[in-house]
Amino acid sequence: MRRVGVAMAGAVAGGLLLGGCSPAHLSLVGVWLDTDGRPLARVRPCDGDQSAGVTLRAYPDDRNGGRGRRGHQASNGWSAPAVPALADTTFPLFAPPDSWHPETVGPQQMLSRATYTLEFTAYEHEDFVDYVGEVTFSAADLAGLERGEVWADGRAMSPEAFEDLVGDAC
Repeated sequence: MRRVGVAMAGAVAGGLLLGGCSPAHLSLVGVWLDTDGRPLARVRPCDGDQSAGVTLRAYPDDRNGGRGRRGHQASNGWSAPAVPALADTTFPLFAPPDSWHPETVGPQQMLSRATYTLEFTAYEHEDFVDYVGEVTFSAADLAGLERGEVWADGRAMSPEAFEDLVGDAC
């Protein structure tokens, strides 16, 4: 009986440790195409939060049509490792603000057989990441949007619905 109690206590403690260490992944990023067909992005951190960086990465889709995923080498994108004053910002997907000092990887254009992730990390205190704002999408996802729609949370939505999504997350 004592072993069962020790095992249960260990399982509960392990669950709390593992669960408490992973930041929440929130739908605080939206992407869409402008009237000329160029991809745009909007990062929308919660008010007052700071960022440890913003990253766009494309992961090649596999030969069987499976979506690309992390763990493979990125085909293209960019990384801005330190953007402490990140605020509600809209920008061309492959031309983030110069003040972010982005470092690029590969061609800065949409690839048709890749899955993209655009994300930022946010914190209130420098020692701890509170959450990750992110969106995952493909060129086909963006091409399927109706005029005025935004891709966020794995689906197409209106800009107003995106604002509601952000409001609910924050």
